[in-house]
This record gives sequence, C-alpha cells and structure tokens, in this order.
Amino acid sequence: MSDIIKNSVMDHLLKLQCHFTWNLLGEDVDIDSVEERLNDQLVYLPDATKHRMYNFLAYLKHLKGDHEEAMIQLQKAEAHIQESSITEDSDVRRTVMYGNFAWVFYHQNQFIKSSTYAEKVDTILKQYESPPEKNTLLLDRYGEQGWAYLSFTGKYYQCALECFEQALKLDPEDPEMNSGHAMAVYRMEGFSYSRNTENRSFPLLERAVNLNPRDTVLKVLLAVKCQHMKKYDQGAMLIEQALQEQPESPYVLRNVAIFYRKDKKINEAIAMLKKAVSLTPNSITVHYQLAKCYKDLIRMPTDYNKQQNAEAIANAIFHSEKAVELNRSSVGPHILLAQVYMKANEHQKAKEEFYKTLNMNDIDSQQKQELHFYWALHLKHLRGSESEAVRHFKEVIEIQNPTWFRKTAIKELKKLEETMRLGSHH
Repeated sequence: MSDIIKNSVMDHLLKLQCHFTWNLLGEDVDIDSVEERLNDQLVYLPDATKHRMYNFLAYLKHLKGDHEEAMIQLQKAEAHIQESSITEDSDVRRTVMYGNFAWVFYHQNQFIKSSTYAEKVDTILKQYESPPEKNTLLLDRYGEQGWAYLSFTGKYYQCALECFEQALKLDPEDPEMNSGHAMAVYRMEGFSYSRNTENRSFPLLERAVNLNPRDTVLKVLLAVKCQHMKKYDQGAMLIEQALQEQPESPYVLRNVAIFYRKDKKINEAIAMLKKAVSLTPNSITVHYQLAKCYKDLIRMPTDYNKQQNAEAIANAIFHSEKAVELNRSSVGPHILLAQVYMKANEHQKAKEEFYKTLNMNDIDSQQKQELHFYWALHLKHLRGSESEAVRHFKEVIEIQNPTWFRKTAIKELKKLEETMRLGSHH
C-alpha cells in the first residue's frame, strides 16, 4: 500500500480521542504492574465500567508490542458494551474503543480496517454534534480519560484532575465524575510531603460519598481523611459501614488497614492486609503497606522481644523486597526498603539501597529529601558517622521544598552540631 494512503490514515488517527492520543508514555510506568492492577479491578470493582478497563488493557498490550492480545481486549470491551447497553447512549461508550481499534489495526498494517474504524468514530461524532447530546459524549470521554490517567502513575494525577474538572463543568451532579475528581485530589494530597497539606479533598469526598452511597472505597478514603482532620467518630463510623457492606473487597481492606495503622493499631492493620494479600497476591500497594506495618513493629531488641523483633524485621524486608520486585520503577518501595534495612541495622544493604534509590530516574526533590533525611538519622546513631550525618542533613535543607523533612532536618542539624562541638571540647 502506498505511503500516501498510510500517511492519510495516520493523519486521521491523530485526530481521534483515545488512549493512543492521550500521551500515556510507557517509559513512565512499570507496565506489568499497571496491568496487574487493572486485572484486579476487573475482578473486584463494579461491572459498569469494565469496558474502560479492557480498553486500557488493550493500550498496555500495545505498549508491550502485543497487538493480537490488544485486539482480544478490545473485543472484550465491545462484548461488554453490547451486553450492558440498556441505554441508547451505548454509541457514546464506543467512541474511545473504536479509536483504539483503529490504532491497533494500523499497527497491524491493516490500513483499510483502521480507516473504517476511524470513520465509525466520525459517524458517532456527527450524531452528537450539538448539545445536549455533545455533552453526553464529552462527559463519557473526559471520564474515560480521567480514569486512565488516574490508573497510570502519580505523574498523571494532575491530568486526571483536569479531565474530571472539565467533566463537572458539563454536569456538576454526575456521581462518577465527582468520585473521580475527589479521588484525584485525595491522591495528589497523598503525594505532598508537607505534614500540614490542605484538606481540599475532604468536602469533595463527602460530596462524592453522598452521590455514591454504595461506593465503599470512597467511604474508607473519607474515613482516612476524617482521621487526618481529627474527626475520629465520623471516621470510625464510616470504617464500620464499609466493612459491613464489603468485607471481601481488597480495596476496602487495604484502606481500612491504612486507617488502623495511623491509629497505631498495627496488628489489626496487618490482619486486614493479610486478607487483602490473599485476594490480590501481586498488589504492590498491599505489600508496601504490610512492609510499613512490620517496620513499625521493629524495636530495639531486648531479651523479651528478640523473637518478635526478628520476625518483624524478616517480614518488613520480605514485603519491601516484594513491592520493589513488583514495580521496579516506583520510588516509594525503594525508599521504604532502604529504611527497613536501616532499622534492621543492615548497614551495607541500607547503603546500597540508599545510593541505588538516589540515582533512580523518577525520584523527585521531595523524595530525595526523605531519603537523605532517614539516611542522616541512621548515620547519626552510627558511631563515628556524625560528620556524614551532618552532610546529609545539609542535603535535605538545600532542597528548598518546605516539607516536614526539611523543618526537622534543620532542628536535627543544630542538635548534632552542638553535640559534636561539645564532644570536641572534652
């Protein structure tokens, strides 16, 4: 086939709104990890949005170069829309999917089929050219795009937020868009290392829970936020409700565990996470949270708790290493693994993990602060390493982000320099 036809098909494809044109870059994620997450969601999240997950899985298969498997996922998306199309708006749900079909056929060098699917999208767009129909179409697309960004990686949360904001301009009462908007803000707050981050997500989560009374995951996220804002009774009530309504949901269990851990109920948190890990054995989030819980249980060994301490160390290392193995590009588990080695007095391993993590491509300035901070604390307690600790506290302070780590490093540095000064006088 001539290059002219191939190029004209490509011009058409670039105008489509679908996963292939949303700038979801494969190098930003561990693709297997995102796939694992989506497969879990297909099992445990409501049926209504399964076509979106299949659509997204098709794109991930493309990123891995497996276009046959991508086609299978798109056929599943189509079958799901077919089965669940009770409304006349089922064509709306097909636009992103047809766009993805067009791209996959193009990558299989089937340019006529590719062109046919691109034209199917155009036909639907013509039917929905004027409001209010156009709003229905845009609302669905912003939703699909927003959830794709939210499911990809933290770098894309801002893009997700913008999609949901656009959707809410079209329909401020839409339950699903309110849910996505609240989740995007909640996740972005979780990314901020400042200990007094604004609580923008609280009213958004409250509103989303009112609009989605059956969404137990939203309830638990709101509970965690209530806890952060010292609204303990409201938080506890929401946790109780969610556990009654969906005691077998791994998403409920792992967020309840986060609530318990913050409440210092470490053993209860571990019990929840063990149940979650039995349901989703390859969830990086569950292993990461388990590692955090076991790290909290590590104490300075005394005769009576040596056995428990050894178990806590072994479990913390196991789950940290598992989280790293499941997603090598995620910085958080690497930082945690370094911290676990430090607490376990595995100095050499801690040092190796520290430098390896510091040199990761995706590490941001706040994560560097966190890493240098904990490494400095570790060195402070190592005999003869005080001057090294000073150097790393200074590294934290040199990064200008006004985080808790920076504020605490300034205090720690003053204390340490004072101790060293007094020591040199003796």
